[in-house]
Amino acid sequence: MTISPGPYGELDLTGRACVVTGAAQGIGAAEARALARLGAAVLCADQADAGPVVDEIRDAGGTALSWRGDITEPGAADDLVAAAEGFGVPVSVLVNNAGIVRDRMVFNLDDADWDAVLAVNLTAPFRLCRALARHWRAHPAGAGRRIINTSSESGLYGNAGQSNYAAAKAGLAALTLSLSAELSRYGVCVNAIAPRARTPMSEAAFGTLPGGAGALPPERVAALVCWLAGPAGEDVTGQVFVVAGDTVQRMRPWSPVRTARQPDDWSPETSARFRADLFGGDATRHEPAPISALFTGQTGG
Repeated sequence: MTISPGPYGELDLTGRACVVTGAAQGIGAAEARALARLGAAVLCADQADAGPVVDEIRDAGGTALSWRGDITEPGAADDLVAAAEGFGVPVSVLVNNAGIVRDRMVFNLDDADWDAVLAVNLTAPFRLCRALARHWRAHPAGAGRRIINTSSESGLYGNAGQSNYAAAKAGLAALTLSLSAELSRYGVCVNAIAPRARTPMSEAAFGTLPGGAGALPPERVAALVCWLAGPAGEDVTGQVFVVAGDTVQRMRPWSPVRTARQPDDWSPETSARFRADLFGGDATRHEPAPISALFTGQTGG
């Protein structure tokens, strides 16, 4: 398969193996198909059967294998790296896409639902990042190394009823920034995306989305992932992108909005003076638009 460079840079992934989790459907399936079209050998990992996606890739002339299992199990990360090595080409790209939701208001959220969401959305991606980081450190001559984590606007803004999911996705965004700093010396670019797309999971959470079948296609998310995964994204790292339909936003990490100073005489009374300096007429309550409104077009966000 020969890939011609586009006007914005080289996109050929021939000779590289990619691991995509949650690849049986939705965004993960779209990412797997798109990476394969660019020449990558793609390991499609999922707890469900990713065989149909693998068959589709192979029928189109691409290279793919399926790995079926629970990514939260101890040893799963090492198993995935070993399976990807079976392609016989360098394991270069990890796309941490798998995710689940267990939406509850905090007073109804039990430990099991908290633990399950953190396990899939944060702990399993961490273990996969760690396994590949160890692999890459042991093989320092590699190139084109990428980690692309899937965060969420719930994690960036917060969302009522999703405290477990928001905490996990916020943690994954922060993990992305930390790993970018840690792994740059090994030639690894680490970025995160926060996608809005019409998928079985999003429609289960928010109901049928308006705009018809073409609204918020996962293929547009996959296109951004391919850019980050390919040679054209070689100098992009430590970034978080929101991708929604025809729009991509590069997000700014936590940064100061206003600063208050009290050189001495700190006390509860003097600290009360900070309100005017810290808010200066700004709203004192953080009230983000519901994530459901972002998906259904009820806000300009």
